[in-house]
Amino acid sequence: MEEILKIPQQFFRLFYSRNRYIYMESLMIIYDEYLYNDYFLSKETCIQLIAEHFSDRIVDITADDEEGDTDTYEPMATKILNRLVRFTWLKKVEDYSSFKTNIVIMDYASIFIEVFKKLSNPDESDTDLYIQNVYTNIFSFYHDNKVGMEILRTAMVNITRLNRSLQDMLHNMDQFFGTLLEKDNYEELLNEHLDVYVETIVNKKYSLLKTSDNFYIYKNDIKKLLRSLQEDENRIYLLKQRLEAEGKNAEEVENEFLDLLYQIERGIINMENRISHIDSEHSKYVRATVSRLEYLLSNEDSMKGNVITLLNLMGNDQKEVLLNQVANAVRINDLTITSSDSLYRKRGKRRVFEETVEVEERTEEELSKEEILRLNRNKNRYNKEQIEQFILDQMEDGIYRTIDHPVNSEEEFELLILAYDYSIRKNSPFHVVNKKESNLSNKKYTYPDIVFERNNHVSIL
Repeated sequence: MEEILKIPQQFFRLFYSRNRYIYMESLMIIYDEYLYNDYFLSKETCIQLIAEHFSDRIVDITADDEEGDTDTYEPMATKILNRLVRFTWLKKVEDYSSFKTNIVIMDYASIFIEVFKKLSNPDESDTDLYIQNVYTNIFSFYHDNKVGMEILRTAMVNITRLNRSLQDMLHNMDQFFGTLLEKDNYEELLNEHLDVYVETIVNKKYSLLKTSDNFYIYKNDIKKLLRSLQEDENRIYLLKQRLEAEGKNAEEVENEFLDLLYQIERGIINMENRISHIDSEHSKYVRATVSRLEYLLSNEDSMKGNVITLLNLMGNDQKEVLLNQVANAVRINDLTITSSDSLYRKRGKRRVFEETVEVEERTEEELSKEEILRLNRNKNRYNKEQIEQFILDQMEDGIYRTIDHPVNSEEEFELLILAYDYSIRKNSPFHVVNKKESNLSNKKYTYPDIVFERNNHVSIL
């Protein structure tokens, strides 16, 4: 946090300036040349670079003029350079021996310029980063005892960058879904699909997963090497011995070593999940594209397409006029409109071969009035207090086992069934603690071998 506080307040003026994109372009142009000139550029060289970059367009940055800016005839490239110096992104260093003014990019500014370049070319650095790099690092550490934990840290950095690239790829796929609904004809949709989606995802983004460096070729080998390293006590001992000679604590070395292996393994698992999600999103996008193409193609060639077009028009402000026109055109007395054949009917289940054979319909005999009354009477003849009392009276030390108290009457059998159903309720004073697979038989009654236990937290009415 201390380093962030060293950034001057003027530095952030660039971000809320109306000309910020012009300044960002200028910084990236100077930065590219700055890297290949021993980090040393003269003021004249910077002005020339900016002037050549904006030579094909008109640039106006007068919105950032201040009271002290009185030279209206100053070249635009010079004005841009002076603004960047004023904003503390660049710094002038006078070389009195050669009578020149040199331009230096501040260390904190170079970090932001790297971000600008990353946003301008998001695939520039990640296309050269493959899972094979991670495998090479771990393989070298496993087979070379001279290698330190720096190579494991490098593998961890590569894993993190790969995961970030896959996560960006997954999130950026949402924008392709949004553009589908904006296309009014299938020609535009095909251009969007082939020129934008296919080129971006397959040719650029999926280069991370290309066949010659496929993630699935190396993931199992990486996991196997990580497990071998975790179980290799001799390797951990040699590593601690070497780093102890450098003045490091043995316990801290072991913890860092095991933590790095865990983080790398976790990163591999995260990559598996993200690639799976990407494949799923890709399939959804293809299905959505096909559905959208079918919709656009059927707009005028089928009844379904015409109905959809009509409904969309009816959603507009002029729906009253449109409804009158439709009412005048539709003939209600036409049999094709009023008949049941024109109505939508849900498709039935597919009939199997056996169902096609004519069989005699089996109809269940209707229950008599007396039987219906008896069923209802059995269900409602006992109240809650009677059901509770039946179980509680037979409990010994708060436990009632059906095997110890056989059912001898129809009333007891019905109360047992109702009590079992009542035991699962929240306010029941008892519950079933176990249910065995065996059944008990007593004369004409068969019931399960179960145990009821008292709920101490529920009071009895």
